[in-house]
Amino acid sequence: MDQQQSIEVLERLDGYLEEAEPKLVAFRRHIHQHPELSGKETNTARFISQVLSGAGIPHRLAVNGCGIIGEIMRSPDPAAPVIALRADIDALPIQEETDIVFRSNNAGVMHACGHDAHTAMLLATALTLKQENNLPFSWRAIFQPSEEEGQGAQQLIQEGALENVHGILALHVDPNRQIGRVGITPGPRTAFCRDFVIEVRGRGGHAARPYTTIDPIAAAAHLVTLIYQALPRSSDTRDPLVVTVGMIQGGYTSNVIPDLVTLKGTIRTLRREVAIEASATLERLSDATAGAFKADIKVTFKNLLNGMVNDEQTANVCAEVAREFLGPQNVVCNDPPSLGGEDFADYAAKVPGCMMTLGVAFPDKKVTPLHTATFELNEAALLVGPKLLARCLLHWSKKRVTV
Repeated sequence: MDQQQSIEVLERLDGYLEEAEPKLVAFRRHIHQHPELSGKETNTARFISQVLSGAGIPHRLAVNGCGIIGEIMRSPDPAAPVIALRADIDALPIQEETDIVFRSNNAGVMHACGHDAHTAMLLATALTLKQENNLPFSWRAIFQPSEEEGQGAQQLIQEGALENVHGILALHVDPNRQIGRVGITPGPRTAFCRDFVIEVRGRGGHAARPYTTIDPIAAAAHLVTLIYQALPRSSDTRDPLVVTVGMIQGGYTSNVIPDLVTLKGTIRTLRREVAIEASATLERLSDATAGAFKADIKVTFKNLLNGMVNDEQTANVCAEVAREFLGPQNVVCNDPPSLGGEDFADYAAKVPGCMMTLGVAFPDKKVTPLHTATFELNEAALLVGPKLLARCLLHWSKKRVTV
């Protein structure tokens, strides 16, 4: 495809997207109003499937009905690269506290990480690409469940999401950036993450006679303090390490010492080796606490989630496109890596991939962070994402990124 043809294709895609903007907003609001937790996204997947079917986009539901893998939509050019586009569809166990008219209808569940926007933008992109028959690239849409639990990417990969795929792109909203600004940084972007569950089992009894019990609350409190004090000092300070206990559950009333306390937490680091070493240290601290309190302490680790690394060549191509589209001053390519987790890492470990962060801040409102009950995003940003994806896809096919 020559330069003039590419310009004409892009103009048509922009026109389709602008026509689809009301649908894009409606998709986002519907999904926001009906959030579902990781592993339970059946209604969300059905909604997406209905939209895709209505547009004649072939696809299949994941085995558990909680995700969607689109069929590859082939370019007329048999040598065209196949690029996957991924959006995550799950919500968080948070009670929404915004006053928007389309706030969550599901008590205790909220799209507080922008997955509703990610899904809506990919839906709009898919509907737009389907209308253009002369694309110089082939594409596949992936709507992934269970990102918040770090399991959905592996599930869909095992079900064939990356078969015959040469690269993958994704967007993630960023409430710290204004509309029209994006972050596209090559290299490491997110942490290696390992969640854990600790069961502290003792022997309950009357609160007035703790000497007749093995108090799991006392043991758990000591262990949390020990984790926060000892773990950071057991690791090289040049390697970022965060260990957080996010849940403590135990007991029923004020005058009864319970039998069991459960802790849940997470280990975050930028190197796999540090995460593994921290896990071993956590087990040693648990064993020591068990001995000191005569309790039975069991530590269970979830699978270690990969750190996400943006492919350097792919990220550079996307940044070049974004600078031309949005202006050089609006493209940041040196963001420091985050200790947040992102299972897009599992795709990017198998094919060249790039996740771009999209500014969704309100110009006159205080920043509301991701994963909070008051998180909001500026819907005026939603059209920027699909337009950026369309340009990256066209440029990718022009440059023939090596895969």
